[in-house]
Amino acid sequence: MNIAINWSKLYEARNIVKKEFPSIWNLPLIKKEMNLLEKNIHPNSKVLEIGAGDRRIGLQILKKHPSIIYKSFDIDNSTSQDFYELNQITGKFDLIYGFELIEHLSVTDGLGMISTLRNHLTENGCLILGTPNLYHPHRYFGDLTHVTPYKYEELGSLLVLGGYKVDAIYRKFNAPFLQRIFRIYLFSILHKWLDIDFAKTILIQARKA
Repeated sequence: MNIAINWSKLYEARNIVKKEFPSIWNLPLIKKEMNLLEKNIHPNSKVLEIGAGDRRIGLQILKKHPSIIYKSFDIDNSTSQDFYELNQITGKFDLIYGFELIEHLSVTDGLGMISTLRNHLTENGCLILGTPNLYHPHRYFGDLTHVTPYKYEELGSLLVLGGYKVDAIYRKFNAPFLQRIFRIYLFSILHKWLDIDFAKTILIQARKA
């Protein structure tokens, strides 16, 4: 689904996000995507994974929460999915999530996708997206299939334009204990001075506006 972008509205939305989340360094750290997903799963939740691939994350969720209803979407028809096209998706979901996916789409296709997904959220449902952190050296540019780079405020603005309110934004950083200590506590001033982050991924949580 391709939607025309109103660039002035996108600029306004960027300012909204930037006002609430003024700096990359103010964003809290989280170790794993699963830590964030767990906060948004309850018994009998209906969950949709987009860009599911081998459905590894979904299987982990089902192992911990066997009572949930889990569905998956991916355009790769060599994998086993419930849906292979956005317009095939049916039903309403309490949680929709997709990691390392939206950067593979153009801006207009990305907006079309999140706008479509909004129609499949329950009233209190949550959308969680992950994308490479542009403040991390080489994180985005190491994959030639990437199409659109997003700073956290840019992805947040696209969500606002798509009819969402951004609840929270996180930086994902999962490393051995000593490396975490060095990065977070000893080298943090250097990272801020260079404006280079050690967290590889941005995670954004949003709901219907």
